[in-house]
Amino acid sequence: MRPWTGAAASLADRIAAFVRGSLGGAAPEPFEALALAIHRWQAAHDPVLASLIEAPVRRWDQIPAVPVALFKDLPIGTVGRDEPAVIFRTSGTTGGGRGSHRIRSSALYDLGATAWARRCVPGMPSRIVALLEDPATAPDASLSHMVARFGDVSWHAPGGQLDLEGLRSRLDGEGAPVLLASTAFALAQWLEAAPAALPRGSVVMVTGGFKGRVHRLEGDALYRATHDRLRPARLVTEYGMTELSSQLWGAPGLPYLPPPWLRVVAIDPRSGSPLPEGQEGQLRLYDLCNLDSTLGIETMDQGRIRSDGAVQLLGRLPGAPARGCSLTVEEAWVKAGPGGDPT
Repeated sequence: MRPWTGAAASLADRIAAFVRGSLGGAAPEPFEALALAIHRWQAAHDPVLASLIEAPVRRWDQIPAVPVALFKDLPIGTVGRDEPAVIFRTSGTTGGGRGSHRIRSSALYDLGATAWARRCVPGMPSRIVALLEDPATAPDASLSHMVARFGDVSWHAPGGQLDLEGLRSRLDGEGAPVLLASTAFALAQWLEAAPAALPRGSVVMVTGGFKGRVHRLEGDALYRATHDRLRPARLVTEYGMTELSSQLWGAPGLPYLPPPWLRVVAIDPRSGSPLPEGQEGQLRLYDLCNLDSTLGIETMDQGRIRSDGAVQLLGRLPGAPARGCSLTVEEAWVKAGPGGDPT
């Protein structure tokens, strides 16, 4: 778990042990104990986080959550600007800048992302067709970084523009099951290109909101079209953020499941107070794998939390700007000109 040293290395080892142990049903220590230890270390090394602390923190849900908007303007986290780092950048907001998430190593990110994806999608094909940018040319794209860890990937959205001919060529005659990994917007583009059904046993993974200004396929209509045209054995949904190191997985019509090392709280967006189970509110996420950044993240999304910790997403808060991975493809599509054809 290097390049961490000293107290950070000890925390990294504890986090890795928690990830492995919790998946086996026996976490080596309570979530709260590890969360508070991480918070104390982060507060001692990140002036931005320290400035948000207004009272003693005695429980994990009292840890201040950094609003995602601050990642665009302030150096959030414990990694100095002159230190070597893995840097993930947001796709921005419509008309806005890009936030950055700096980490010393992707080891914890990779460990948790891969383990939870395989737990939530058993039998996930190792042959992957990604309607995403290649991380070789977009190393700051966290979604592409994650998908690259799942197996042997072919990439089909250079510069954010969907390569329709390359996709057809890649899938033509393919007999083995594939994982088709895509943002919602790129998937809508592919479906409008009249694709053939995927090989038997294939899985479709879709992520990103339905922010499209061009395509008519949104929400349930997108899922129905995916089943009708691609005929996957399974359709799964993924929720993640550049500012996090962990992801939630679900399926159409079902809530998202966080891993044991990530907890979600719904709050009143006016008072910041936690809301009772099942009540709609603004989402805060606490991610143990976010060692180098900040454990708590306050999103601009809203949802409800079930008794088992699963999350029903309800979209963006009213007035919140569109953001996320779907914007990369969407904006490239719009810039392509009349007809929206980037090819």
